[in-house]
Amino acid sequence: MPQSLIPFPSTTHPIVPISRRWIAFSVIHKAGGPSWAVVDSSTYELHSEASAYLHYLLGSARSANTIRAYAQRLAAFFTWLGPARLDWTDGVPVVSRFIRELAVTALNAPEGNAEYREPRYRSGKTMNQYAAAITQFYMWAARSDLVSEKTAAGFYETRIAYGYSGDRLLPGQVLRSRAVRVKEIEEAPKLLNETGAESLLEAVSNHRDRFLVALMVETGVRIGEALGLRTEDLHLFHDSRAVGCVSVGPHIHVRRRQNPNAALSKSSNPRTVPVTEAVCTLYYLYLEDRIDRLAQDSNPMVFVNLYSRSHVGEALKYSNAVKMFYRSSGRAGLRVNPHMTRHTAATRWKRAGVPTRDVQALLGHRSPSSQLVYEHSSDQDLREAIERVRFRSSEPT
Repeated sequence: MPQSLIPFPSTTHPIVPISRRWIAFSVIHKAGGPSWAVVDSSTYELHSEASAYLHYLLGSARSANTIRAYAQRLAAFFTWLGPARLDWTDGVPVVSRFIRELAVTALNAPEGNAEYREPRYRSGKTMNQYAAAITQFYMWAARSDLVSEKTAAGFYETRIAYGYSGDRLLPGQVLRSRAVRVKEIEEAPKLLNETGAESLLEAVSNHRDRFLVALMVETGVRIGEALGLRTEDLHLFHDSRAVGCVSVGPHIHVRRRQNPNAALSKSSNPRTVPVTEAVCTLYYLYLEDRIDRLAQDSNPMVFVNLYSRSHVGEALKYSNAVKMFYRSSGRAGLRVNPHMTRHTAATRWKRAGVPTRDVQALLGHRSPSSQLVYEHSSDQDLREAIERVRFRSSEPT
């Protein structure tokens, strides 16, 4: 097994200088593949504990985007520790204080804009993402003997929920929840209406990106799943038995595997998702463009770089795809991130009356409860409900 570039931390904890600022830093591991580490912003010295944990996540086949998010949250946590003069090994009290201060600290205003704006603060969901990442770090630290089991146990609360059936007390259910968390304001997911989706597609500047956007809007696949597609996953035929597939009609296969662009399917279960004739047409237009632009093309990935001078023919990366979404939606007067296309597809299916089990299969959800977020009412739904049950006496005479 190749030797790791990340040194495993010792169980002694030297005092970190107060002035140290830690940042998330992209690295290439000797074992292969891109990942992230936490380093000093001035000296680029590795933070041993945080970087060892991120290396553990890489070995656990976590996606590069997940590791990047954890790296950013851990870097913020360890940067905050210095001026606060606190020791991270103290556990819950330290993390709780960090989350509290995070809640009351305003986000930095955009540079180059002198106009006054109301301060913006992190949402409850964002702070819980910080808390979850740091909690998982402590679970790993306990398994690695960097903190005690008692310290790690404090991050979870256990309670027993009892119920009654008549006069009979039912057996209690043991519930386990994170000790460090904040209340979230539940909001309906942001999505595109028909006009917004059409405007976005019209604003896209090339065949490859138009196919990518249309595929995600129509099928609800995640950005990592789309960028991880290989040509062998596209069965855009009415009959795929010639390639050993029994699925009927044009469809794609979503599979979890390691890819050269670090794209990774979130679900470990493979699934088949049908595609429309319109999406097939957009793919063939992109394929013609790809053939014209690449003299030699041996890359098995569906989405490759075609329109830049560097890295032509290489697999399209997540960061470039996200920039394309923001750039294209900006031209359309919108602000669209890739995950909005998944919310859009799921909401359209639910409103069209598609059965829950079919929506679950299309999205690759393990639990039907994951769809509850899409069962929100539109303004039109609420207005129709009022109109259906209004009192006749309220009508003008």
